[in-house]
Amino acid sequence: MELISAANGMSPTWSPDGQQIAFLSNRAEGWDLYTMPASGGEATRLTSGVTADNPAWSPDGRWIAVERNDRIEAVSPDGRERIVLATDARYPTWSPSGELAFVRNRDLYVRQADEREQLVLRDAEQPHWSADGRTVVFVRRGIWELETGSGSLRQRTRNPADESPCIQFDRDIVFIRNAQLMIIHPDGAMTDISYHPSPAGAPAAHPLEIDTVAYHLHDGGNWDIVTASLEHGNVRKLTRATWTSWNARA
Repeated sequence: MELISAANGMSPTWSPDGQQIAFLSNRAEGWDLYTMPASGGEATRLTSGVTADNPAWSPDGRWIAVERNDRIEAVSPDGRERIVLATDARYPTWSPSGELAFVRNRDLYVRQADEREQLVLRDAEQPHWSADGRTVVFVRRGIWELETGSGSLRQRTRNPADESPCIQFDRDIVFIRNAQLMIIHPDGAMTDISYHPSPAGAPAAHPLEIDTVAYHLHDGGNWDIVTASLEHGNVRKLTRATWTSWNARA
């Protein structure tokens, strides 16, 4: 596996085929959107000039949604196309059919295929849509689950420190509690992934492998992207920054 050296990396998101990872890096002095092979290697810069945040790859592989200028833009994987999807919006996440959920003023909205926006739920942060489209998990002083068909809500955890949830194919919810990866299973049982290094940012579920996540961690003043097995560990660094950035974020 080839590592990218001397550059910070944050907020990874997988392409639908699992072959690429989109991520953020400040190797060019601002936090821009990049892509790289999921096995590690040379990175391609897609944006410049305005800070990017919270990238999310669309299920058809055509777009990478990203926050820029208090709005959500969609950038093509080659960086040649760009469109605005929503204004005053954060935390983009896609359904398998291509609808985009996002947060505006702490409320959850969905942008439908005809571009109409629908208010779905009040007081919901950090949403993540499941790969089967049945549920959206989000943060509201703990982890909650919204059934997209019925609209029913289920509170999964009650710890206000819980954040950054994502859903695996087997319905497990992976999240962060006090800088530690945790799993809550469909039956409510909890697993503490204590053999992983402490994550500094949201885990991203692999689109095809139940057991695999990507996330970024804080390592000696730098930000590095890793992939890991939830069951066995097997943590692999895809980036290895060798300097401390003046613009590193907490």
